[in-house]
Amino acid sequence: MMLIPPSPCRDRRAAARPCLALSALLCASLLSASAAGEGGQASYPSRALHIVVPQTPGGAVDLVARMLSERIAAMLDCPVVVENHPGANGIIGTEAVKIAAPDGYTLLAASSSTHAMAPHTTAQIPYDALADFVPIVNVAYTTKVVMVNPTLPVRTLAEFIAYARERPGMLNYGSTGRGSSTDLDVELLAADTDLHLVHIPYRGAPQANNALANDEVQLVLGSLTSALGLLQSGQVRALAVVSDRRMRLLPDVPTIAEAGLSGFEVQTWIGLVAPAGTPEAIVDKLNRTVNEVLLAPSTRQWMDHLGLGIIGGSARQFELRLRADYVHWGEIVQRLGVQPE
Repeated sequence: MMLIPPSPCRDRRAAARPCLALSALLCASLLSASAAGEGGQASYPSRALHIVVPQTPGGAVDLVARMLSERIAAMLDCPVVVENHPGANGIIGTEAVKIAAPDGYTLLAASSSTHAMAPHTTAQIPYDALADFVPIVNVAYTTKVVMVNPTLPVRTLAEFIAYARERPGMLNYGSTGRGSSTDLDVELLAADTDLHLVHIPYRGAPQANNALANDEVQLVLGSLTSALGLLQSGQVRALAVVSDRRMRLLPDVPTIAEAGLSGFEVQTWIGLVAPAGTPEAIVDKLNRTVNEVLLAPSTRQWMDHLGLGIIGGSARQFELRLRADYVHWGEIVQRLGVQPE
């Protein structure tokens, strides 16, 4: 009697063992042909999905990807594995997804940094942010916070600006790499306030934030999500939130306009994209699934707890936002005179 093996998406333990033993990209490449022969799009997903995070663990992009992986897995009844491929300001992981099979099994946790900023600040970047990927859904936006080391003798943004102006080239700011949002946001702030700060890049947001707490750098303009623990413990000091309203998590911290810098606005997003050529039916299914996740009260509560804002919407809406931000940050990079490295 012939025994029919159980569907890998119905038996999570059976599916997890072989797929977790391989890397995300190797698993996707070796199995893509057989997936098509087993029913292709009609049976999607028939094995584990992989979300590549091109940053280190612990940052906002990583946290969002892990939240999504749990909820998508529950809705599709299929394992979803998150794998971190950091390096080169997100370029390494992003390129890896670009060359993966366009079958819906390898996705990228993209961000404004990887798709709107780095393309303008990285010489010979190995991917086309617009042509090499298909947008699936824009998931969330991050709230930025102007943070300083608490030993600095400043309590307000105005005091920091005055202090830094008197010490050109003597204060450091931390970022997650040249061309990242944590770099360009500070460069924009410095240009608007006539400051000369020294750039110190780090491997990821947790490392940059820890450097701020240890006084290796004196300023970080980063996401509330990744710095929340240090902010709440008093290891770093918030001077302003880059938002049009105060944040429930930091009720005593003024908005950037209240702090005296009206018109300064930086907002970055986190979304899911797939390699170009991924079938429209698969993109639609993933879009519907993630939007359903975002509508859940538990997801909103999770987002609020970390200072994130829900976006959602269609793949087309995400594409329009991505293209608009690509142009927007290209213009900013040109105005700031940042040379590709």
